[in-house]
Amino acid sequence: MTYADIETLQEEVDQSRILRRTVDHTVGDGIIQATSEAYRHAWPRKLNGSLILTLNNWSGMRPDSKVWVSATEAKVLGDATAGGFMGDAVFTVHNIVPLDGKIQFRVNIAFGQPLALITDFWVIHF
Repeated sequence: MTYADIETLQEEVDQSRILRRTVDHTVGDGIIQATSEAYRHAWPRKLNGSLILTLNNWSGMRPDSKVWVSATEAKVLGDATAGGFMGDAVFTVHNIVPLDGKIQFRVNIAFGQPLALITDFWVIHF
């Protein structure tokens, strides 16, 4: 399977659902300011296999942002507030790439049928 064979999906970030906090941290004689963001995204249709997912319109996202992503089966399709479900499927995240105004990453859902997906993000911008 090549990159061109993998299904790709793009969604818009819901800016109103990003939790954001800025802190100042003293390092030696200077101060570093960092912004931490947390966000949960519910994907709008059931998915399986290897996927390349992109979230667009993420203000503040830069190539040097530090990003952690988790993926899990959603209890309710398209509902970010319903939470996750521990079923038999294995969800893995790979190749997280922050870009200007968006983030791209690969998810693999190892299951024989499509499942509802939610992804959680923790981002630090220095």
